[in-house]
Amino acid sequence: RFSFHATPADTAVFRFGASSGKDADAVQTKVPVRAEYLPHYLTVAGVLRDSGVAEMTLPAGIDEVRSRVTFSLGASPTAVLRGLADGLRVYPYECTEQVTSAALPLLALLNAKSDTIPSRARLQRDVARAVAVISGRQRVDGGIGLWHARDWTSPWLSEYAGSFLVAAKRAGVAVDDSVIARLGDYLSRELNAGTSSARFTPIASWYTDRHTRLSDRVASVDYLSRIGKPDLAAEHELVAMAAQLWWEDRLRLAEVLARRNAMKEATALVAPAWALVHLEGNRAVLPPSAKHDFYFFSSARPMARLLTATLAVNPTHPLIGPIVQALLEQSRTNASLWNTQDLGSTAAALAMFEQRQQGAAASGIRVRAAGRTVIESSARGSDSSVSLAGLLTALPGGARKLRLALDLPKGKGLAYYYITVTQVPKTQPVRPEDTGVQVERWYERYDKPVPLVSVAEGELVRVRMRVTVKSERHFLVLDDPLPAGLEAIDLSLRTAAALPGPGVALAPSGSGDDADDDTGDDSGYHWGYGTWDSGWWSPWDHKEIRDDRVVYVATYLWPGVYTASYIARATTPGVFMRPPAHAEEMYNPSVSGRSDGGMFTVTPLAAKGTR
Repeated sequence: RFSFHATPADTAVFRFGASSGKDADAVQTKVPVRAEYLPHYLTVAGVLRDSGVAEMTLPAGIDEVRSRVTFSLGASPTAVLRGLADGLRVYPYECTEQVTSAALPLLALLNAKSDTIPSRARLQRDVARAVAVISGRQRVDGGIGLWHARDWTSPWLSEYAGSFLVAAKRAGVAVDDSVIARLGDYLSRELNAGTSSARFTPIASWYTDRHTRLSDRVASVDYLSRIGKPDLAAEHELVAMAAQLWWEDRLRLAEVLARRNAMKEATALVAPAWALVHLEGNRAVLPPSAKHDFYFFSSARPMARLLTATLAVNPTHPLIGPIVQALLEQSRTNASLWNTQDLGSTAAALAMFEQRQQGAAASGIRVRAAGRTVIESSARGSDSSVSLAGLLTALPGGARKLRLALDLPKGKGLAYYYITVTQVPKTQPVRPEDTGVQVERWYERYDKPVPLVSVAEGELVRVRMRVTVKSERHFLVLDDPLPAGLEAIDLSLRTAAALPGPGVALAPSGSGDDADDDTGDDSGYHWGYGTWDSGWWSPWDHKEIRDDRVVYVATYLWPGVYTASYIARATTPGVFMRPPAHAEEMYNPSVSGRSDGGMFTVTPLAAKGTR
């Protein structure tokens, strides 16, 4: 043990020296200093034909100097793909859907012919890493598990990951042929089975809707078509049932038909969608029927699917320009956060458009704010990041507005932009925040429910959290960063068997109240929603114990109150930040919430009797 004082920095550097007479040695190590908050991002994207304006409203209390705005600018969708790739690479919750969605922009860049993309060697490594992760999650039956090879899957999820593997192989990335073949066998069995095996998964309730079952079938025929083993009988059957398919599935089926040059039938499926699209200026607008609720929801995917289907069926259709405009401007007016499905589907659609793009702009983009030029890219495009200092204007109530004027200096052509603001608060967040999820977190003594914010070195602490939702929530992440003086205990390890006191039980089945999940055991049986362990039900069907945090994931939460708890040990004396616990919908991050924050003290062992 040794004393030290932390100073503001991104990294803590420790140097230990030893000497004996003339002999000396030393070792130095660097430890990253994590912020006492989870960052918030706002993004706008669009296509520029002449000039335009991008605006974002930022909350009061942000640090304008440390907050930054990042630009990806260029004369083709490659600029947007660069931004998508950068934004997804750092996403912390990496289920199979997110690994796939994060890899799609990287794969698109790897296939792009532009010379403004990052190192191809790095892209090759990143895509290969995603291939390895997904391949390692293939189950015994050939499907791809959500979190690991023993986890649940569905034909839709397996196809999403599998189609990425097929595309990666065509891009020259090494992919095991047996993985692709076994996945095809799995989807073929699911396609021809009377019922879907996904009815035994945490998304079982979705399969009471016939549309979901049909969506799985369309996904299966899509994958089989991609690997050169089309099921023509199933395709014909789905064409006959086209009126019962979701908007996206009719368009996907059209792509399947176009792949084998059945253009008349494919056009018949897409034509009604074209007829329902109306234009607002240069932007296409979809009818409300285009969007539907789904366990991997996306507001951008319907437009992305319309773009890929149109390019497959009629690549010269006059709606292609307005569709691209709309796809890139999903968040232009409200700066809303995109989820991984939005980004992955957008990347795949823009990649297809990029391959067919003709005559892109020959000039760069100029961005102005607060009366000065912030950046001016070359015709080849560029990425850059600048501080928000001096770029914001005040709004009533303390909020700030970022107004960016964009134009093409040469006044002609077509260019694309992707702009992201990373918000850094001036002070540590300490007040709760509820934007759809209420989060409470407190610490107790291990042996009795007495709240505390100070313990002695070596003592055990029970961390409790309560999440309240007023509406249904899907794929909710509860992320609890630990004060640096505490370490979470993994109770599934044999070393944890020596903990004092009785075991801890989960709450009664189905209640969702006081459902402690501190068993640390991932061997629970998944049924419907949540996990069965020791005869009790918990809504949290995935849990990760990390060095600096504990993460829970619930596939589905009904309106109500849910709790979770775990055990931590005070390991290091000192006064530490107590970051807020944070919850968000993984596929709709604007629905979120956080607990209060503050400080937490671990007193030296010698001072135990005086606290």
